[in-house]
Amino acid sequence: MPFSIDTRTLREGDTYIAIKGERYDGHDFVQEAFRRGASKAIVERAIEGVNENRLSIVPDTISHIAEVAHNKVKRADARVIAITGSMGKTTTRKAVTQVLQAAGPVVSSVGNLNTVLGLSLTLANSDLETNTYLVLEMGAAKRGDLKEICQHFKPDISIVTNVRGVHLEMLGSIEGVQQEKGELVRALDATGIACLNADDPRTRAMIGECKGKHLLYGMAADADITPSEITAEVPLLGEHVIYILLAAFAAGTAVGLPPKAINEALCRLKPEKGRLNPLPGKNGSTLIDDSYNASPDAVKVALDVLRQQTAQRRIAFLGDMLELGTMEREAHKVVLLKAIQDADLVFGCGPRMQTAAEELPAVLKRRMHCLSDSREFERELTRGKVYQPEPGDVILVKGSQGARMERISRALLSESISPESVLPRQTEAWLSI
Repeated sequence: MPFSIDTRTLREGDTYIAIKGERYDGHDFVQEAFRRGASKAIVERAIEGVNENRLSIVPDTISHIAEVAHNKVKRADARVIAITGSMGKTTTRKAVTQVLQAAGPVVSSVGNLNTVLGLSLTLANSDLETNTYLVLEMGAAKRGDLKEICQHFKPDISIVTNVRGVHLEMLGSIEGVQQEKGELVRALDATGIACLNADDPRTRAMIGECKGKHLLYGMAADADITPSEITAEVPLLGEHVIYILLAAFAAGTAVGLPPKAINEALCRLKPEKGRLNPLPGKNGSTLIDDSYNASPDAVKVALDVLRQQTAQRRIAFLGDMLELGTMEREAHKVVLLKAIQDADLVFGCGPRMQTAAEELPAVLKRRMHCLSDSREFERELTRGKVYQPEPGDVILVKGSQGARMERISRALLSESISPESVLPRQTEAWLSI
């Protein structure tokens, strides 16, 4: 019986789970869930006007669905491949999923459902065959997040892509990020395998916390998996892609796949929505949609990709980067300075980008145009103002999820392409926000 936490997408017969969040309390929508055809509701308290026979009252609804998912995983004797890192974990998850399909049945986490709740819903709603590989992207916004996830879904293989200065507002420092990401390695037992980026000092340091085996991947002389192993040609942009392929190769090696099978699987990789995805733009331009999320290092990588493109003009639309703590102001300024070097036109979107632009020298500010948010940019672009794409333009769009830069990509996308088919956050639920 499927589980749902959103009455907007709930289908008849689903079990509704009332989640109390920061903005909304799911208990306020229980009656609406039943009007839409829910078969029952899992709640933390009685609901006025609803017969208690239709309710399952539990102490904590998130813990309840996590326990349901945990027991399902245990019954299937599934192997958990856990993936985390500051950058690249979603594309790595996609690559690992592609590779492990050559070894057996695979269930992968989807979208940004990388929390205890998101992973629990995915697994509780999945059909798990015996010995399924579960490829789970695990995210952390605050201390203890990854430890909690690993307690519910204990890794057999852990992949840590890198450690960078993201989520500093909640994790405090890059040392705090390293400590949090290292939870995936500490969660392994003596039979586990850690796949670690040999070229990232903070990731490499996690070897000392691993009770099982480890595989190092990268350019380092002592790496177990190096670029010489990769013979696959993949249609992904950016020099950083080699690390995604190496991580997936390491995962394939960890489950016993031969190199030929791994490379054949990697050949089938395709770009992910919102992640350096080249798309036809308006008026013969090319749109590189990288609107899924952003950190300072990820923006620099994206700008490098833009700089390397053959183009009449290179255009960068950059949105605010969130959760940077005390380094927020300087990080936005550094990114804008690089953008001005790499692009012919730079557009800043959001109050943080506006503040950083104001601090630039006057001669550089003339190369920029800023607006307060992505809705405003979308309106102006739709009216043909601010910027009009020309043949040969290559346009990069990037920003944190909260900046909602996919709105700008939507305005710049060729009319012949359906936004729902290529851009992130195009569901009814997202479009209503």
